[in-house]
Amino acid sequence: MSRQMWPLLAFFLCIGVLESLALLDHETESIEKCIKNYGGLTSETAERLERFKEWSDGYEEIPCFTQCYLAEMFEFYDNRTGFDESGVVQLFGRPVYNACRQRLELGGGRSQSSCEHAYAGFHCITNLEGHPFMQIESMPNITESAKTAMKDCLQLVDRDEWSRFQAYPEYPVNEPIPCFTRCFISKLHLFDERTRRWQLPIMRRHLGVPVPGAHVSACHQRRGRNQCSSIYQQFTCYVMAV
Repeated sequence: MSRQMWPLLAFFLCIGVLESLALLDHETESIEKCIKNYGGLTSETAERLERFKEWSDGYEEIPCFTQCYLAEMFEFYDNRTGFDESGVVQLFGRPVYNACRQRLELGGGRSQSSCEHAYAGFHCITNLEGHPFMQIESMPNITESAKTAMKDCLQLVDRDEWSRFQAYPEYPVNEPIPCFTRCFISKLHLFDERTRRWQLPIMRRHLGVPVPGAHVSACHQRRGRNQCSSIYQQFTCYVMAV
């Protein structure tokens, strides 16, 4: 995920503490301009903007705010032509653009963007930013089968736990989502639980790890408090091996 967008996303998530944000150039002025017809930046409008991701898909609580804000601040949106595909892909990634394509593109005979179009497109983007499915789609060097297996395993987990998926790249000692790794490893047939043998050639084909020449001889010896934990510990060893 592109880090260039964090100031913008921080605005939508944390505008209630506006003074503490590292705002983009002229962002405060742009926000004020875009809500001046609705009383300016009051505690009420700040509370509404803080809930931006929770707004209904078809109802912008502060009418035309999104179109005004995007046109003021970013080059990936134009009031007339709408969203620029290359600009959106550069900032948010191809998977996010593809997932929101129907709302980002001008369709249905429309020749010009509108407040409704700007809101629908950007609301879709912000709700997908950080979504585990989008993170999976953005993973390099893994097959479509591996992506599907991971998504299928996430569907078995309570959605309240999905936010923990972002912790995996930090390789914590304890698995963020218990048994998730065992689930997708099993779907891909990368580990035989009867013989306790890893299928490393198949793993390399699906996941791109371990890298050729990596020192992995001790990885299969790692043990956790249960089978899920052991598979996670061993798999993490293969991923991190150099």
